[in-house]
Amino acid sequence: MAFSRRGFLGRSGLVAAGSLAFPFIGRSADAPARAGQKPRHIIHMVADGMSAGTLTCADHFSQILRKRGLTWMQLYNHPGAQPGLMNMRSLNSLVTDSSAASSSWGSGSRIVNGTVNILPDNKVLTTLYELFAQKGWKRGLVTTTEITHATPAGFVASGLKREAAEPIATQYLDRRVEVLLGGGQKFFDATKRKDKRDVRGDYVKAGYEVMALAEDLAKAPKDKPWLGIFSQSHLPFTLDQRIDAKLKATVPTLAVMTRRALEKLENEEHFILQVEGGRVDHACHTCDAAAALHDQIAFDDAIDVCVDFQKRNPDTLIVITTDHGNGNLGLNGMGTAYGFSSPLFANVKQIRSSITEMMKLLIKTPFKLGENTNEPEVPTPATGAKPALGTKPEPAPATAPGATPEPPKVPIKTASTKEVIQIIGDLTGYKVPTEKAEMLMPFLMSKGKAMYGAMNNPVAQLGQLLGNHIGIGWTSNAHTADYVQVLSLGPGAELFRGFIQNTDVFRHYTALAGIDFKNPEAPLLADVGPAASDVENLAGYMGLEDEAVT
Repeated sequence: MAFSRRGFLGRSGLVAAGSLAFPFIGRSADAPARAGQKPRHIIHMVADGMSAGTLTCADHFSQILRKRGLTWMQLYNHPGAQPGLMNMRSLNSLVTDSSAASSSWGSGSRIVNGTVNILPDNKVLTTLYELFAQKGWKRGLVTTTEITHATPAGFVASGLKREAAEPIATQYLDRRVEVLLGGGQKFFDATKRKDKRDVRGDYVKAGYEVMALAEDLAKAPKDKPWLGIFSQSHLPFTLDQRIDAKLKATVPTLAVMTRRALEKLENEEHFILQVEGGRVDHACHTCDAAAALHDQIAFDDAIDVCVDFQKRNPDTLIVITTDHGNGNLGLNGMGTAYGFSSPLFANVKQIRSSITEMMKLLIKTPFKLGENTNEPEVPTPATGAKPALGTKPEPAPATAPGATPEPPKVPIKTASTKEVIQIIGDLTGYKVPTEKAEMLMPFLMSKGKAMYGAMNNPVAQLGQLLGNHIGIGWTSNAHTADYVQVLSLGPGAELFRGFIQNTDVFRHYTALAGIDFKNPEAPLLADVGPAASDVENLAGYMGLEDEAVT
């Protein structure tokens, strides 16, 4: 297919340098806050799972979709903005999960991946939102994930595993968080909870306005605390919501939820609000560039809401960041002199479905990431520690006393090669060559063998296949150890400048609120972990053995 590069650039606006066309913020905007000034309001914004490449590509895609770049990027030109980088490692790994990441902000202590504000010796940590409540600050959580999910939970809940959504829902009530907006209805519903407790009813009895639809949020009274849960699980991907009229009408966007939360909290003397674009992370877990970029732009819409709020309330500190990278998506050089990169990238706009929804058509057996996959084996650390989060334990032998027989495996039913080509073509505009569709088929049937084990699953392979259409590739569909971007503006912003540690966020927030408190900490577990040579045959890689690993 022939492309007119000049014509494409003229139409897409990519001739403009990044985000230079943004109309709202310039160097003559609001003056920076004075050093040492204390905020009355704190807004902590998290684009969960956002790698640097995600931010870059979203800025370029925003030019195509919105005819302007990201507000996030334009804020770097704001006279009061303070840029920084942050180390997000967890207690036991250079690569953090979301619960350990958020808990480092929410307690000032690094913890083990998969847990919420608890140390390995079972010491329960006091959370930021508990301390702020003691000082009279109102608190809010807004997210596109389940409201009980890892990132919002890290600021409030404690002493739990991240999957303990039902107890997290009750901890929110016990700790009287004033604004809760997101998904996760099933964790409040007596018919779906394991303990059969009517937690939704408990919130009503406690005086909360409980909402399930966008129209409920629009008319919610401001004199009551809010519980808005707008989906059984996570809120839909922005990409899917854009083309589904019912979802658009019933599920509020992140920007709408953020605006309503700020309208409710605006007249409070002090408040702290966490705003999470959580489905950026989920899209990256499925190597879904289009879904990730649409949700990143939806997060940027929420930034617009917060910046507008700060213009009216200059004593507001806004901190914009992410908790970790994920998949490290990137636009690659394509074609002679990389001349195809820009026109291929423009094809992202053609995609009409998330990979999650696409997989429901491609794999007809109920699909869940982590199942129906050939996952690589993860070595158990030589220290005798438990297997890493996500590692599958060895099944007990069938002859072992008391062994539970494995359930029969459900045959995986997939679309035919012809159907795969049709489905992908209809939803993405990509005319998949038969040869490439046939290469995908074994992964859909859980029989594929990828060269790199971290990509040995159907969603990663579909994401790589679509890279031929949009020019975007991935390193994996797992979290990465990147130092993450931090951008802050308003009173106290100078504290977040430069290279900081994740635990510094808690210390800065408590100091700004006049709170003198420090949680206990534990030494890094990775410091006593296995040597690299105990895990991989490094000598073989370097040719130092007679027989190298094959």
